Amino acid sequence: MHRALELPGDINLSDLSWFLYSQGIPHKITEESGKQVIWTENEEKSHVVVSLYQQWQSGDLKLPSAPPRRGLNTGGILKGIPWRRMPITFLFIAACLVVALITRAGADWHATSWFSFVPFQVANGYLYFGSLSMGLEQGQYWRLISPIFLHFGFTHLAFNMLALYIFGSRLEVRQGGLHLLAIIVFSAVLSNFAQYFWGGDDSIFGGFSGVVYGLMGYCMTREKVDRHWQFGLPPLYYGFMLAWLVIGYTGVLGSIGFGNMANAAHTGGLVAGCLLGAIAGLLFKERQIES
Repeated sequence: MHRALELPGDINLSDLSWFLYSQGIPHKITEESGKQVIWTENEEKSHVVVSLYQQWQSGDLKLPSAPPRRGLNTGGILKGIPWRRMPITFLFIAACLVVALITRAGADWHATSWFSFVPFQVANGYLYFGSLSMGLEQGQYWRLISPIFLHFGFTHLAFNMLALYIFGSRLEVRQGGLHLLAIIVFSAVLSNFAQYFWGGDDSIFGGFSGVVYGLMGYCMTREKVDRHWQFGLPPLYYGFMLAWLVIGYTGVLGSIGFGNMANAAHTGGLVAGCLLGAIAGLLFKERQIES
């Protein structure tokens, strides 16, 4: 980059910058110690900029007014989100975000203990585990569901929320929020129990991925059972998720930085979703035949 001009910081260069842009002259304006610096790609372009600036200041060149700058329209973005069409999908996304903030994405063990499947306490830097039966005896039934809201790292959270939106939004628009809620709850309980039986009382796990596999399994099986019922998802989605599930059991993902995978939860969620998808598909086909 070539330094073309150095000007006082109180000069409004919007019209000049817009004119240079309209003339196809690449440039950028930076601030240095209270002054504005115009940069161009080479010395030749710098001479052009200097000449145009001098003509502008002398009054020989009348510059058109630059259009008003548009900032980020947060209100418009929020209004564009179909909250009313997909309230359950967005409710679970919001809940996962809130829990991630409360637990600092799994870094706060005290907060994480509120949502774990098996209750545990933190004291003197050690974790002291109870048991699932103990938690249920104390009326902590929320633990059957709550691990789905836990995420260990914001990458983990982002990946799961994207997948929830892809599958959840299609299910909710196609079949309604209550139907989606039932699939989520059933998949959550089954996937959590599957991971619990795999890891035991002294394991801590979490994430929405078990439910995501449940949603995927439902969509995939429902489409297979009833060809007239399509969710508009590319087969690539199903193939990627199934391949990810298989690779997870190899342990390769953990060795390259993805952490320990809740493989049993993924499998349990997939089984739950496939079961519900098959049942719904058969019931739907029966109604179609009767009509």
